Amino acid sequence: MKCYLCNGIEFKVRADKVRDNENISVIECVKCSLVTLSDINHIDDSHYKKGNMHNVGYSKEQWIDETKNDDLRRLNFLKDKIINKKILDFGCGNAGFLLNSEKFTQINHGIELEESMFPYFKSKGLKVWKSLDDAIIKSELKYDVITSFHVFEHLSDPVNVLSQLSGLLSEEGEIIIEVPNSNDALLTFYKNSDFSDFTYWSQHLFLYNEINICELVKKSGLKVNWVKQIQRYKLSNHLYWLSNGKPGGHNIWKNFNDKNLDEIYSKKLASLGICDTIMVSCKI
Repeated sequence: MKCYLCNGIEFKVRADKVRDNENISVIECVKCSLVTLSDINHIDDSHYKKGNMHNVGYSKEQWIDETKNDDLRRLNFLKDKIINKKILDFGCGNAGFLLNSEKFTQINHGIELEESMFPYFKSKGLKVWKSLDDAIIKSELKYDVITSFHVFEHLSDPVNVLSQLSGLLSEEGEIIIEVPNSNDALLTFYKNSDFSDFTYWSQHLFLYNEINICELVKKSGLKVNWVKQIQRYKLSNHLYWLSNGKPGGHNIWKNFNDKNLDEIYSKKLASLGICDTIMVSCKI
């Protein structure tokens, strides 16, 4: 086996299994630190078309509710970039970001595989392509901003996908990608085994850190514009993991949440490169 990104052949084991498959382990390239699964060929687009990334009984309403805070966070951070612009959200999911941003944009389109969502998209008056190939063939537009939030960790050939997306980008346009950070503090600093058992998943084929996500961009023929560390979850969430080995501390210990304290904690994690999320911007 060779590393997808650097062709390295030496790996170390991060976890001997993922939460939903005991036959798949999590390994890390010694050379470039790309985290990957021992098998990345066990899943394909049909899995996502059928909505199999969700738990049985998981509703659209639950999905929308769970992403609303992230959708607003992304809008607040990117609003100045998308005003009066043509935007495309690759892997738009439940379209939360598109719906929140449509009053600021000139055009906002999406790409999404999950077939069950298309009646919902239609009811909201959204233009969403059914695949990247569909958008490449049929779209007559070049987009000013292409976003992709927590999608690239699911892709078996992200270099090729990013290269194809660049073909839909305007000359001065920008692609903005958000992914989980493989150097998440709970994994690498606190080394919390309960979080490790919870977070490694058969659908996350690759996990990136700040360095190798930039290498991915360069290998796709694009230039890195900027990289930002983002902490999605509050200090209370981390403390709850460390004390109870379970998620949800930011909701259970609401009386502990403090905006100023969370900002200080997030800045410290960012300075160490161990926030839970990375956002990277790239250009042609």
